[in-house]
Amino acid sequence: MEKNKTGKYLMYAIGEIILVVIGILIAVSINNWKQSIDVKEVEQNLYSDLIQELRVDLDEIQGNRSQNKRYLSRFNNASEIILTDTQMQFADTIGTIALELANFSDFDKKESAYEVLASSGKLDLVTNKNVLKQLQQLGILYTYINRLEKNHEQIVMMTLPKIIDYLRLKPFRVIQKEALYNYKFHNTLQIFIHILDEKEGLYKKAENDLNHLIISLEEELN
Repeated sequence: MEKNKTGKYLMYAIGEIILVVIGILIAVSINNWKQSIDVKEVEQNLYSDLIQELRVDLDEIQGNRSQNKRYLSRFNNASEIILTDTQMQFADTIGTIALELANFSDFDKKESAYEVLASSGKLDLVTNKNVLKQLQQLGILYTYINRLEKNHEQIVMMTLPKIIDYLRLKPFRVIQKEALYNYKFHNTLQIFIHILDEKEGLYKKAENDLNHLIISLEEELN
């Protein structure tokens, strides 16, 4: 009889242990599931914020690209006039465009989205490695654009004093027509045209990259 009782108590104890283990496993599973949902929610919110930021960047890139293209067209026009207007009949047009060398597009992005994520320790939240790679490449492109913008600004600062010597600003009048039509000023125009051409290519690439990245992020939200 004692042996049977001992056996029953043992089976009961084992059953209790099994129930406790099962309860613990269920609790751990539920906790892991909740954590998974929380992480996914944080990731989704992060993607939504990134999309908004990148759309702002896209608007700025498109605005700067439009401005850059407008000046590029004007400078090319001035270059053509210098080469063909042997009588210097369009000196006022050249003078007006010469003053426009002071104006330039300037996409000034202090920190890319990738750099912000890295500095805030949130890179691990981006589980899509393709998206992470696109963000990194976009940051590199922004750095290159900003460097070119600075170089452009420095060239403008060096060029303006020379141009002012050729013109009366108010009332506007070209004082030295020959200076605007000689090879030196034409060379200056070619330098600006080259810079603006390069900027156009970079703006175009940034615009395309931003559109692709926004689409990738939107797909992650769906």
